This record gives sequence, C-alpha cells and structure tokens, in this order.
Amino acid sequence: MSRSPRVVLAVSGGIACYKACEVVRRLRDHGAVVRVAMSRAATQFVGPTTFAALSGEPVVSDLFDHPAPHEVPHVRWAEWGDLLCVAPCTADFLARMAHGIADDFPSTLHLAFRGPTLVAPAMEDDMYRHPAVQRNLRRLVERGVTTVGPNSGPLASGRVGPGRMAEPGEIVATARRLLAGGSPQRWLDGRKVVITAGPTRERIDPIRFLSNRSSGKMGFALAREARLVGGAVTLVHGPGPGSLGQGSHGTLAAPSGVRAIAVESAAEMRTATLREAADAAVVVMAAAVADFTPAEISEQKIKKNGADSLQLRLQRTVDILAELGGARAAGTEEASGRESGAASPLLVGFAAESEALEKRALDKLRLKGCDLIVANQVVGDALARSGIAADDNEVVILGRDGSRESVSQRPKGEVAVAIWDAIRRQLLSDNG
Repeated sequence: MSRSPRVVLAVSGGIACYKACEVVRRLRDHGAVVRVAMSRAATQFVGPTTFAALSGEPVVSDLFDHPAPHEVPHVRWAEWGDLLCVAPCTADFLARMAHGIADDFPSTLHLAFRGPTLVAPAMEDDMYRHPAVQRNLRRLVERGVTTVGPNSGPLASGRVGPGRMAEPGEIVATARRLLAGGSPQRWLDGRKVVITAGPTRERIDPIRFLSNRSSGKMGFALAREARLVGGAVTLVHGPGPGSLGQGSHGTLAAPSGVRAIAVESAAEMRTATLREAADAAVVVMAAAVADFTPAEISEQKIKKNGADSLQLRLQRTVDILAELGGARAAGTEEASGRESGAASPLLVGFAAESEALEKRALDKLRLKGCDLIVANQVVGDALARSGIAADDNEVVILGRDGSRESVSQRPKGEVAVAIWDAIRRQLLSDNG
C-alpha cells in the first residue's frame, strides 16, 4: 500500500471502551490513520473528545450530527477505510451486524463497508455463552468476518469467565495481518498443537517456593496465533504474576478456543506435556521450567529460630525439552521421527541467554533434538525493553537446517506470527 493504511474503529457501548483508546494509540504507532465511529451508548463510557484527541481525526457518534450530512457520511467513511474494526463489540451490536440492522452511525457504516472486518466481542460470560450470541458469531464468521477473542478472565461484574475483550495488542496484531493481505490462512487445519508457557514453582515449604520472572505472555501469544491459523491448541501453563492462592494462575486469560491446563511445578508440567505431546503435530516449549527443585519439601513453615542462614539442597528437574527431543539429539536421520515416518512432533525450543546468544542457542538445538529454537537475550538493556515479563520481545529463530531469522523488537503477538511462519516453513520443508 503506497499510503498509510486507514482503519475505521467502531466502538459500541461496553466497559471495555477504555481499551479501545489503547487500540487507537497502537494503530497510530504502526502508521495507520484511524477514524472512530461511536454508538450513543459508547459515549457514556468514553467521550468523543478523547478519541478525537487520540486519533487526530473527526469522531462521529450520531447519524444526524455530522458537519456535512449531504455527503452521506456513513457511505464516505466506508469508502475511505481499508479495515473496519469493531472493538468492543457488545452482544447488541453483534446481533445488529448479524441481522443487518442499521439504526445508528456505526451500524449503517458496517452495512456500507465492503472491506475486511474485524470484531472483538466483549460481554459477560453468560451472555457470551447464550445460543443466540453464538449463532450470531457463527453467522458473521460464515460471511468472512474475522474475530479476535474474547478471552477468559475477570469481568466487570466481578465474575471470571469468557467474554473479556481481547487485549489491544492482540487486536492490533490481527488488524495488521488483515491490512497486509486478508484473513489468516488456517493452514494448521485442525492439527494438534501443544504449547507450554510461564514459569514453574518449586515448593520449599507451605508458603515459600523457587520460581523465575517469566510471565507466560509469549506462550499465550503463541497459543492465540496457533488458534487463528487453525490449530487445535492445548496450552500447558504455569502460574502467572500475582497468583498466590491454590488454584489461582494469575491475570493472563487463556485465549478463546484454547484448551488450557494449569500446572505449578516442573514435575506437573512434565507429566501434562508428555501426555499431550503424544499425538501432537507441533510442540512449542516456551515455558521457563525450573532447572532445580528442593530435594526435601518441609511440610511445616521453616522458622528462623535465630539462624543467620538457611541451606537448601537442590536437585535437577527432568529436562522436558530433551526428553521430547529424545533420539533426535543424536543427529542422525534415522533418529529423527518425522524423517523416518514415525509420529514425532515438530519440536520448538526457547533459549533465554545472558551471553553468546546464538552459539548457546545452537548448542541447545543440537543437544536437545529441536527442529527450531527461539533465542532471546536476558541481560542489560535487552531484558529491560523486551523478553521475560515485558510486552515486547526481540528474538532470533534458528533452524536445524541452518536457517536464521532475526525478529526485531515488537509486541509479543507479532513475534508469535513470525515464529509460526517459521514453523510453517519448516513443516513444508519436512514434507518435501
């Protein structure tokens, strides 16, 4: 496209309107020109002035309150835009889209628009599960509308469940994909994908544990992208930041359509991952699994009792990645399950290194029998701006065939797109 992409953002009336402000900002950061069309209900949550200031463009919230009504504004905006994005899309607005109702500016704009359309549903969990809402969603998907989310997580009512609007980064990553060439191709075609994410926790006593800084954001982004391209996705994830209670796994919500298995320890992650990987086409080991675990776990809280120090004896955990790589680490064609026709998944590892990044990542790729390895620096400025716990990442993707792709700093949702593109190329290569 020789000019800046043009996005029309339709905002309907839900509490998630505040996230639409971030969608505008991020789209503009990526060079898009954004116009905002608001439903009357949306203006009760965020004022048109806010969106006008963020977008630098006119905002319309009333069919009869346009400065030039003779221009038929809903038609002119439809002609102007390259992409229509509805975020948040309430149950009401979803129904109006599905049934072709046009009774305000955003809904008339939708009927006049002929380009790609992206919808980010947002509503309470019971509303989202209602058969009428599910039927409306299916109707829109059958018409070629792309959906992103909703995710599961905390809702405005205080409940927890599906219906939470996708995060702005997810929405913008999908919007950019559509602007670049249409809907994501569902090339995984229902094949099973297993992804691990987040840290593990190794218990010391009932209230203390050993862990690391991993947030799980990269693994969750990989799961969302795998679902978008047609995978049957299982996400095995450790606890996220801030999860303290039993059964609590932090603030990250599993993407809609992804089967999530929550675990705590490295041993639990190993059991779940090996079980799920047995019939998988692709396994992506993005989790930061503990290398060591306490040799003894105290059943009671360990007391100071006047001591100046505490000694913990640690033992190695089982290396899940190496166990999955198995005989392929030997480096022979006969040892590689896919070359010999056995049911062996394509295996993707991650390497977080503080020095000699690519050398150590390549060593890990060979020693553990990976097909691809994703390497990122975790020291100094690189750690501060991207990588563990950050929203962005900057990686190098290395292949067993000698391939190398550098992915510059960008949101983890976009890094996930690059990683899945590399996986797709590797699968095509393996299949001749």
